[in-house]
Amino acid sequence: MTCCDRHDLCDAGPAGLLAAEVCLSELSVDVAGRLSRPEGQEHQCPEDGCRTLTTEQDLELELRSHDCASEVGRLLDGRLGSVDLVTVYTDGDGNRRGVHTATFTWRSRAGVVHGTLSGLTNQGTHRAPAFDACQRCGDTGVMEGRLCGRLVRAGEPRLAGAEVVAAYRLRFDASSAGAVGGVRGTLEGLVVRACAPAA
Repeated sequence: MTCCDRHDLCDAGPAGLLAAEVCLSELSVDVAGRLSRPEGQEHQCPEDGCRTLTTEQDLELELRSHDCASEVGRLLDGRLGSVDLVTVYTDGDGNRRGVHTATFTWRSRAGVVHGTLSGLTNQGTHRAPAFDACQRCGDTGVMEGRLCGRLVRAGEPRLAGAEVVAAYRLRFDASSAGAVGGVRGTLEGLVVRACAPAA
């Protein structure tokens, strides 16, 4: 079997995923770190009075493997940093629901991963009736979404060009000005590598 030389699961549709011949390694990470003070600006739509608050801040995270991580996944223990985490909140209030995105650099023994974070803030997906009622729909101090990145500088040749695809869930202190203080959370996903060519 001939394996593909390149894959791009961050943007792959069903056809691309169906055609991909890849090796997957489990990634399971405990996260701890901090957010810088949010710099915010309020906006208002003059025609209907809709208000939002847009904030920008830095994010620094220490990443340590959890028990579920594979041997390859453990190579990604390290630090993740972002200098452009942007969040837009409903009603001009950092305690309300919002949408966020950021670019990041993740440094580890495996090498350097560049990528993006994208998701929602101050909302609870783990709620009744589908799940145990551990959250409400408007749960504050929660940021969750999808992380996707590529290893642009590999510390190990076997990981050259690998991708990291993961779901993250972060807990922080919510305030009317936006997310503040320390961050703790989890990151669960996969390290995706192209298959080695058949001999």
